Amino acid sequence: MRKIFTALLVITTMPAAAILIRPDREDAEYLELATKYPSSVLLNAPDGEGVLIAPRWILTAAHMAKALQEQKPVPRIPIGGREYEIQSFHLHPDWKKGSPLSDIALLRLRRAVPEEIEPTPLYKEKDEGGKTVIVVGHGYTGKIGEKPLPKERWDRKKRASINTVDRVSPRVLGLKIKPPDEASDLQGAAAPGDSGCPLFFETREGLLVMGISSATDDTNANGIVGDPGDWEIYARVSTFVPWIEATMLQVEKDELDNLLDATGRS
Repeated sequence: MRKIFTALLVITTMPAAAILIRPDREDAEYLELATKYPSSVLLNAPDGEGVLIAPRWILTAAHMAKALQEQKPVPRIPIGGREYEIQSFHLHPDWKKGSPLSDIALLRLRRAVPEEIEPTPLYKEKDEGGKTVIVVGHGYTGKIGEKPLPKERWDRKKRASINTVDRVSPRVLGLKIKPPDEASDLQGAAAPGDSGCPLFFETREGLLVMGISSATDDTNANGIVGDPGDWEIYARVSTFVPWIEATMLQVEKDELDNLLDATGRS
């Protein structure tokens, strides 16, 4: 039976690696590519990923936000050499635990990230199919199609890889992990340590966030996450733009109203 693993389920049942890289490419190439994407940040739970979409807002997977929320104390988010406290959590109301559908959430930081770390705007078009995209995440690493590395060789370095959007549904984007002769030169696969990581798309106007990593479909049913033929599942950001923007606007309005009340607004 084919199984769909969310990142948390995989972590609890088997060792895991992320971002997985091609066996015939140098790891240094993936590390170098990742330096171009500072808005992708480690969630520190102890792994997991999110993307800065505004100075005080991080977009991630709902199951990662839930995992952070349940930790006591709640971890701080390391960004640009500083740590940021999470002020509030906003999980999509349609998400259900264990499901890759509507697996998207917002984290509100207590203070803004400095201007030198530029947030990445949202992709709003509905033409994702066939697009070349960049997957960025911190975490462990290993080779696509191979068993995970032993724990003593795990790391949490940021890596980036290249793939294409091969399947589109109303709420989900699918990226197929391809054999070497069909893959990009720097194909990679997001795996448990990268849960919630962004799917970036380069446009003439700049970089945009197209998806958020949710789960891996173990199509081969062999227990190896990130095997050629498997599918990576991402929340389709364009579908959730109205909820994202409305949530941010409402939270910021409520904060302003509370501030005005505290300073004696009549």
